Amino acid sequence: MLKNTIQYFLELFYPLFRKLMTYEVYAYLAVGGANTVFNILLFALLYQFVLPEAGIMLYKFHFESYTISLVVAFLATVPTGFWLAKHFAFKVNRNHGKTHNQLFKYFIVVLQGLGADYLLLLALITIVGLHPTVAKIFSTVIVVTVNFLLQKYFTFGLKTTWESF
Repeated sequence: MLKNTIQYFLELFYPLFRKLMTYEVYAYLAVGGANTVFNILLFALLYQFVLPEAGIMLYKFHFESYTISLVVAFLATVPTGFWLAKHFAFKVNRNHGKTHNQLFKYFIVVLQGLGADYLLLLALITIVGLHPTVAKIFSTVIVVTVNFLLQKYFTFGLKTTWESF
């Protein structure tokens, strides 16, 4: 039922974007955008309202609240992101390759995205001086753009030169 509802809304609104982009890009932006909004909202909720501003000490290690928020939001949105990408954004290629292989590749891509997101977030907070939630939005836009290409050609793509990695 959920799958049919999502597909219905994607198809309902695609005609508005048909001249601007392919269905694959549109679907990736729509479902990936929804998952990204969920990620940012979870990050903001944890950072602003749940975790202490000073961070947390754990076994002699200090973790900033924004780092913990980033990791928890990441872990919560990886499964939904994979499911959405496989069944809506890259469904043309979803039967190419076994799900466990695609999940492994997806995890590698999002893990690099997490690393890039963290480094960008850290730089935007400590060097530029942005508020962590605003920095998260900026870093996410950059990471999502790179991840689209990696997911398309590496995770869900047909045999390409990426397959040799």
